[in-house]
Amino acid sequence: MQKKEHGFVNPNPMVGAVIVKNGKVIGKGYHKKFGELHAERNALVNATTSTQGATMYITLEPCCHYGKTPPCIDAIIESGITRVVIGTLDPNSIMSGKSIDILKKHNIQVDVGVLEDECKNLIKIFTKYITTNLPYVTMKYAMTMDGKIATYTGNSKWITGEKSRLNVQKSRHIYSAIMVGVNTVICDDPLLTCRVKNYKNPVRIICDTNLRTPLSSKIVQTAKNTKTIIATCMDDKKTQKKYKDMGCKVITISKKDNHVNLIELMYVLGKKGIDSILLEGRK
Repeated sequence: MQKKEHGFVNPNPMVGAVIVKNGKVIGKGYHKKFGELHAERNALVNATTSTQGATMYITLEPCCHYGKTPPCIDAIIESGITRVVIGTLDPNSIMSGKSIDILKKHNIQVDVGVLEDECKNLIKIFTKYITTNLPYVTMKYAMTMDGKIATYTGNSKWITGEKSRLNVQKSRHIYSAIMVGVNTVICDDPLLTCRVKNYKNPVRIICDTNLRTPLSSKIVQTAKNTKTIIATCMDDKKTQKKYKDMGCKVITISKKDNHVNLIELMYVLGKKGIDSILLEGRK
C-alpha cells in the first residue's frame, strides 16, 4: 500500500478509497490533509461516471460522526453505492462497527476484513493514540557492528549512508514530534527539522531535567518559527521565562529517578494532540 498521505493527516488515520463499477475503477481518493475531505468523499468527487450501483473499497470503516468534516456514510448512502468493502473497523470507540449497521439499514451490502492486517498496519499510529491517548513512539539510532553509537571520546559520527539519512528526514515528517535529551542539544547543536522539500517539520521536544538547554542553541534560536517544547523538572519561573521569550513552550514535569518522568510526559503530550514521537540523539 502506498502511503501517500503519510505525515499530513496526523492525528487522523491514513485512509484510501476506490470505487469500482462494472469491473472498472471509476473513482479514487485518499485523505490528503488533516481537516480536509476524507478518502471516501474524495473518491466520490473524483468519480468519472455515475456511482449508482457501484462498489466502494475502503481501507478503514467510514466515519459516521461529525468532526472537521461531515460523516462519510452520508455521502456513500446518497451516492447510490450498493456495496462497501472495508479493510478494518475503526478502533475509535465512538465509531467501531456503528457505520456498518447504518449502511446495512440502508440496504447496502458490507464486507469487512479484506487485507485486514495490511490495513491495520496502515493505521498503527492512530490506533495507539486513539485507544490510549498516548503517542506512538519509535526510537531511531545507528550502531556499529561492535555496538557503538559514537567514538570513545563521545564524538558523534555518521555511521549510515545517504539513503539512511534521507529516510531519517522522511521519518521526521511522518511523526508529529521528535524528541531528544538535553545532552544532544549541548553536544551536537542540531536543528531537528525535516530537510525534504514540501515536508513538514515535527514539533521539537527536549527532555531537560535541570533546564540546561543553551539559549544560543539552534533549536532555541529558531523556536519562534518551529514549534519547540522543553520538558523540565526545574520550575523556576524566571529561568523558564527566558526560554518562553525565545518562543519555546516550557512544561514542568515531575522527577523520576532524577530525570524527567517520561510516563507523565507522554500523557501530557498526548493531551496536546501529539500522536507520535520519533526518539533521536545520544544518551
